[in-house]
Amino acid sequence: MVSLIIFFITILYFINNKENNRTQYYLEIINRKNDSILVKIEVAVGDKFYLEYINSKDLNPVFDTFEIRENGIFCLLTEEYPWYGVGQECHTSKDIKYSDKLVIVNVNREMKILPLRVAFTVEQKIKYKEREFILSSLTNKGNPIDIIIAIEGGTNDK
Repeated sequence: MVSLIIFFITILYFINNKENNRTQYYLEIINRKNDSILVKIEVAVGDKFYLEYINSKDLNPVFDTFEIRENGIFCLLTEEYPWYGVGQECHTSKDIKYSDKLVIVNVNREMKILPLRVAFTVEQKIKYKEREFILSSLTNKGNPIDIIIAIEGGTNDK
C-alpha cells in the first residue's frame, strides 16, 4: 500500500512539474526611458499582431503584420500601404505584390526587438486580436519604446 501511495505521489509530482515548466510568451511594450512595462499580453507561437500608423511625410497608412515565433523571436511578415511613399520598400529585388488597393511587401524579417519612438504627429497602434493600444496613450509622445516577446517558464524563464 505504501508503495502505491509513493507511486501516485511521484506521478503527480511529474505531472505538476511538467505543467510548471511550460514556456509562456508575452507581447510587451516597454518604455525605454524608465524600463517600465506599458503593456503585457499573453500570446502564443503562431499568433499575429499588427502595427498600424500613418507615414508622417506623405500621410499614407501603413499596415505591418508580425508573427510570434519561438524563443522570443517575432517576424515582420508583410508591410502594406496604398502607394509608395518615403521609406517604403520599392526595390525590384523585393517580393512585392499588388492588390486592388494596396502594395503588399513580403518582408519576412525576424527580430527580437522592435525599437520605436512614439510619434508626435501621427497615431501609432498595436493590435492583437480584439485589443488595440494607441502608443501615445501609453506614454508621452517622443518617448522611445521597445516591442518584445518576453519568455517565462520552462527552461528560458527570465
